[in-house]
Amino acid sequence: MVGFFDGMDLGRQFTLWKNIDDKDCAPKIIESFRFYNDKFFKDVTNAQLADGLDVFYKDYRNRKIRIHDAVWLTVNAIAGTPQADLDKMIENFRKNAD
Repeated sequence: MVGFFDGMDLGRQFTLWKNIDDKDCAPKIIESFRFYNDKFFKDVTNAQLADGLDVFYKDYRNRKIRIHDAVWLTVNAIAGTPQADLDKMIENFRKNAD
């Protein structure tokens, strides 16, 4: 999980570096990252996320869903996304999984 979180930071940097001189774009990138990070990851521990992913992947129908998508679905569940909405999201990710 630590590697995943490091990858999030690197992805943020990759996005920002290309747009660092864009006075309109760079602040929007930073704000977007902070918003989603605070909403979905602020109080989530590595162990909590790992446990959630274990539960998620116990369902054989979810095994084709890529890890970054499974993390997104798992943190939505942790954040309290209504189950009906979460079920729709999961179904869409299953349909679009490679």
